[in-house]
Amino acid sequence: MSTIKDKDETFDYQAYTRENAPDPAKIQRGPEARRQRLEAAIMKSVLRIDKDILQQFKQLAPSDQECQRLINQALREWLSAKDVKELVRAELQQVVRQALALIESKAELPKSSIERPLAVDES
Repeated sequence: MSTIKDKDETFDYQAYTRENAPDPAKIQRGPEARRQRLEAAIMKSVLRIDKDILQQFKQLAPSDQECQRLINQALREWLSAKDVKELVRAELQQVVRQALALIESKAELPKSSIERPLAVDES
C-alpha cells in the first residue's frame, strides 16, 4: 500500500496535521459510524471499462460524477431487462412443454378422437 511517506521521504506528517487539523464536526465516531464506513468500503470496487464505452458515457454526461451515475443506471436497466427476458423465457418453455405434452397425449388417443375438431371458445 502506497502512502504519502513512501512517495516523499521529506514529508513531515506531524507538521502537516498541525497545519491542517481535521474538522471535529466531520469526525464520526461510534459503532454506527464504523459500520457505515465498513459498508462503504465493501461496496466500493474497481471496475475496468473499455475506453470507447467510457468515452460514449462521458459524452452523454456533463461531469464525471454524472458519467458514473449514467453507467450505474444503464447497468440497472440491463439487469432489469435481463430479469424480464428470463421470466418470458421460463413462461415460453412452460407453454412449449404443455403443447408438447398435449401433442403426445393426442398421439396416444385412438384415431377417431384425434380427428374431431377442438372446441374453441371465442367469447
